[in-house]
Amino acid sequence: SEDEEVKTKNVWLKGHTDFGTVTILYSQPVSGLQILTQNGSWKWVKHVENALVINAGDALEFLSGGFYRATIHRVVQPPKDQQQATRLGVFYFCMSDDDVTLAPLAASPVLKRIGITRRFEDSAAPTMEAWRKGRTSQYGRSDLTPSSEKGVEEETIAGVVVKHYN
Repeated sequence: SEDEEVKTKNVWLKGHTDFGTVTILYSQPVSGLQILTQNGSWKWVKHVENALVINAGDALEFLSGGFYRATIHRVVQPPKDQQQATRLGVFYFCMSDDDVTLAPLAASPVLKRIGITRRFEDSAAPTMEAWRKGRTSQYGRSDLTPSSEKGVEEETIAGVVVKHYN
């Protein structure tokens, strides 16, 4: 409703990262997906006919020691000229096997050369199963606390700080 759009400032799903390794979705002619740029602004994901949009997820960021960063994205109301168009989203969420420990692959020659950004100590790294269940069980149920970053709220899941972007 219009009241809900005003209340949420047209944001349908706050800025977040996906918890798996990779998310694949079909590019759509109706805008709605935005990514957070390095300078802190939201940018529309441009539609490319017959293309796929690929988002890196948390698990890939953990396994790659930060080499691949999880894509911070959100879903917003389409622009006025597209609001009456039919929109169908098809998403495929890829994940590691449940028993995979999400510690950086330190033996990688690339990671040895460029260095590893650790979100946790290897001994505290969650498995894919623990991370998946932790993220999905808390969705919409946890109390978010304000971050020191403007417009960011946080929660801790499996010992890892998870950020939500407003």
